Amino acid sequence: MKENRTILFVIPDGVGIRNYLYSSIITHIKSTAQIHFWTTLPETAVKEVEKLHSVDIGYTHFTLPKESLRTRLFREASTYARLLHNSKILKNNTIIENWNKVSSSLKLKVLYFISEVIGKQASKKYKNILRLEEKSKKYWDKNLVNYYKSQLKLLKPTTIFITHQRVAFLNAICIAAKELGIKVICTIYSWDNTPKASLAIKTDKYLVWSYYMKRELSALYPEIPEDSIVVTGTPQFEFYLESQRQISRADFAQKYQLNEHQKWICFSGDDEKTSPFDPKYLEDVAEAVNAIPEKDRPQIIFRRCPVDVTDRYNYVFQKYSNIITPISPVWNTDAKSWGAVYPKMEDINLLVNIAFHCEFVINVGSTMAHDFAVYNKPCFYINYNQNSTSIWSVEKIYNFQHFRSMGQLDAVGWFNSKAEIKEKILLAISNPEKIAKDKQAWMRLIVNHPLDDNAKLITKELLDD
Repeated sequence: MKENRTILFVIPDGVGIRNYLYSSIITHIKSTAQIHFWTTLPETAVKEVEKLHSVDIGYTHFTLPKESLRTRLFREASTYARLLHNSKILKNNTIIENWNKVSSSLKLKVLYFISEVIGKQASKKYKNILRLEEKSKKYWDKNLVNYYKSQLKLLKPTTIFITHQRVAFLNAICIAAKELGIKVICTIYSWDNTPKASLAIKTDKYLVWSYYMKRELSALYPEIPEDSIVVTGTPQFEFYLESQRQISRADFAQKYQLNEHQKWICFSGDDEKTSPFDPKYLEDVAEAVNAIPEKDRPQIIFRRCPVDVTDRYNYVFQKYSNIITPISPVWNTDAKSWGAVYPKMEDINLLVNIAFHCEFVINVGSTMAHDFAVYNKPCFYINYNQNSTSIWSVEKIYNFQHFRSMGQLDAVGWFNSKAEIKEKILLAISNPEKIAKDKQAWMRLIVNHPLDDNAKLITKELLDD
């Protein structure tokens, strides 16, 4: 059976490697099918996956194809139209914030201007949005599509799995596969992706984290048949259930020069665009912690966003070197292209142990709230502004559509001002059950449970004929 079945993973960048290549999906597949990667990742990343799962993987390196000007124009116009449409359907103006038209190129500035004009008009009728999307696919280079058809004929995959839905440049592969009758499946990569008009490719099936996401995707894309949206969950949380990844508190303390007899709390940073004031928030937290009597004072483990390689936190580290221990993510970030930036396997174990050994996590609206919820540990979301004149604000962040899933749940703790940080930290350390009582209920709404079923459910879809 294995000789007659090949699963082709299309991996356009490093964001999917942790969730889909390091998880148990490959292990579940390897005895039943051949595995091949088309990816922008370097061969070293593929070798790491092979070693982890004890499997031979076919590997083809590719660069993302370029769109024609007309394809780009119609795609951007349809994206803008969808954002306007989604903001009306969901009654949430923050959805428009996902329109990213920043460009220093005059040519692109003109393209975005025209896209907005066309998109605004198209947003008035849903069928016009669908027409724009079809037009964007119509003008793909036929020679490129034929090239992918020839490669697919050689490989003969039974299923193509695309590790996230956001890369429009993969449409040429999707078009080629459709013409050959090859099934294509993609995953909606993150819990916040559905309203962002980021469904850039058209496939046969879409895998989502939860029924909540399925309802939202169905409402925003009524043309997708209901049975084409499949709830499989996401495998990224399964690592926390694997006790062999955990090391003792003493060993973790020794490795990272921590005091094992103190409590540890985690501050997880966002990228600079998402949360530009993170260094000041970290400073506020450190100041509050420093005011706690030494016998009760916790240490702060700082986990930066892996793609944030700036030095913007350095002044805080220096000022509070006695209580902040930065532990850098274990990622390959030396590459010149985004496609070659990816987490190494050691980073999975690092995250597991940070969540396992810390009392709670602090951040601005991060998914880390769910990572800690696996261990029934709370998250504090920072909920006050640093600069009243800034165009960035926490109000805008927490009005993003995916946070509406909290509803009336007591899902996270809130730092509503700098003044209350100290007392809430002390409360969370002494009585953690009083903070975010519904954190696991929120996670069950967002992610399919049981968590260790998700990789198996995804595998079933990939192997289903």
